[in-house]
Amino acid sequence: MKRWTAWQNWVAVAAGLYTVLAMTWTTEVGQSAAYMLTGGIALIVIGVINLAAPGMPAAEWVQLVVAALVVASPWMGSFASGTPMVAWHTWIPGIVALVASAMAIKPTMRMYHEHHPVGSH
Repeated sequence: MKRWTAWQNWVAVAAGLYTVLAMTWTTEVGQSAAYMLTGGIALIVIGVINLAAPGMPAAEWVQLVVAALVVASPWMGSFASGTPMVAWHTWIPGIVALVASAMAIKPTMRMYHEHHPVGSH
């Protein structure tokens, strides 16, 4: 995998950007703005890290965990039931990033093992 070419990480960055921008057209419910901003920025940052330095399985797993936290954030921030539209603007990009992140793990593991064979130390 070359730098800046993994489509899965571009999807995670786009999902993070959408989550942050969705705050501009949704009404804040409870702590929704804080969770959307934090989760969106975290997805953007880890996605860019994975794009800039491919082949780091740990970073891909971090991206997967961040995406899962974005999906869970409407429940953690208590805005899942108050206004479901706000939650949907978090759930959908979170699920998209979660699926894309899961799809990135196997190629990253393969690339890592090609460049770091067992017993090469």
